[in-house]
Amino acid sequence: MTPKTLSTPTEILQAVSEESMGYRFGKPDRPNESSLACILPILRETSQERQYITLPETENVLVSDSGTINKINLKNASKKNVFVRSGTIFEGKGTQSRALTRSAVLYPGAEVALDVRCVHQTHGIRSGAEFKYGGITPLSVDAAVYSAGYRPQDQHTTWNAVRNVTASMRTMYGAEETRTAVPKPAPPPPATTVAASSPLFSSVPSQPLHGAAPSGGFGQGPDNLKREFDTFARNFDDILSRARLHDNQVGIALITDTGCKTIELFDLPASWEAIHKDSVKRMGTELMRGPDKASVFEYKPENAVEAARKVLALDYKTNLIYEHKPSNGEPHLAIFGLTASRYVGEAVELDGRVIHLTILETAAA
Repeated sequence: MTPKTLSTPTEILQAVSEESMGYRFGKPDRPNESSLACILPILRETSQERQYITLPETENVLVSDSGTINKINLKNASKKNVFVRSGTIFEGKGTQSRALTRSAVLYPGAEVALDVRCVHQTHGIRSGAEFKYGGITPLSVDAAVYSAGYRPQDQHTTWNAVRNVTASMRTMYGAEETRTAVPKPAPPPPATTVAASSPLFSSVPSQPLHGAAPSGGFGQGPDNLKREFDTFARNFDDILSRARLHDNQVGIALITDTGCKTIELFDLPASWEAIHKDSVKRMGTELMRGPDKASVFEYKPENAVEAARKVLALDYKTNLIYEHKPSNGEPHLAIFGLTASRYVGEAVELDGRVIHLTILETAAA
C-alpha cells in the first residue's frame, strides 16, 4: 500500500519559496568579485530524522562493471538505506567511468543494476571491474543531456556534452594559468556586446576574470570527464571553497546574470553536508565564468532570492520515473520527473517524504 504522502515535490517547492516548513534562504555567496554568478544557500531547521545515508558517507556499497556500457551493478552491504544521486560519477578501476542517469535508494542487502552513461569514451570496458565514487557530473553536462521529464538522452549526446564541457574547462584553466604565470597580461580581446536579462547584475565597469585561451590541454584526453573535471577544480579550489557550508544548510540555488540555473536540496542538513563540496564543484564552470569585456555588470545580491523564487513558482508537470512498493518491510520509494518551460528536475520520495530534489535549466527540454 502506498503510504500517506507527507510531502510532495510541489509542496516542497512552495515551502522553500515561501520559507515555510523550516526552510529559509541564507546570504548569497559570490566566489569572485568578477564572477557572473552567486550561490544562494537554502537552510532548514527541523526535528525530522534521516531514513537513509548518502553514498559518500559509506564504503559499504560495492559497485562493479556489468560488462555492458549502459549498466553497472551495485550491492548495498550496509544495514542502512543508501541514497545515490543522479549524475553520480563512478570512476572505473581498469574500466571506463560512468555516470548514473537517475537517483536510487538502495535498501540494506539489495543488489541492483542501474542505468548509466559512459563519460570516458576512449576507455574500454572490463566486466567485473570495480568502481569508486567520483563526485557528480558538471551542471553543464546535465543541461545538455536531460530533456523533459528528466529523461537522459542517448550515449552519443552524453559524449558530445563531455567533449564540449571539457573543452570549456581547458579554456578556463588555460586562461587562469596564463593570468597567473605572465607578469604583464596581453591586451584584452575586442569588446563585444553583453546583455543581462537578470536584475541580479547591472551594467557598470568591471574587470574580466579570464583573458586568454590555453595554448595546450591538461589531463589525458578531452573525453575523460573525471580527470579533466578534477584538474579544473584543483586550479580554482581557492575560489570554489569560498562557497562555504552554512549551519543548517540543506541546499543551494545557483544564480547567474541570466537568472537561476539550478536548485538542489535535501530534507536534512546532514545529507547536504555529505555532498556540499561536490555540488559546488559541479557548478564550477558557471561560477568561474567572468565578463568578456571591461564594462559589464554590477552584482545585486538582494535580487538573488527573487530569481530563485521565480523558478520555484513555475507550474511543474510531474511524471513517475520509478516506483518500488514495499514487499518485505522496506519503505515505499517513488522517483518523479519535473518539467516546466525550459526547466526539468527530479524528486525522490522515500516513505512519503521528499528527501532530495534537483531542478536545472536545460537546453534539451
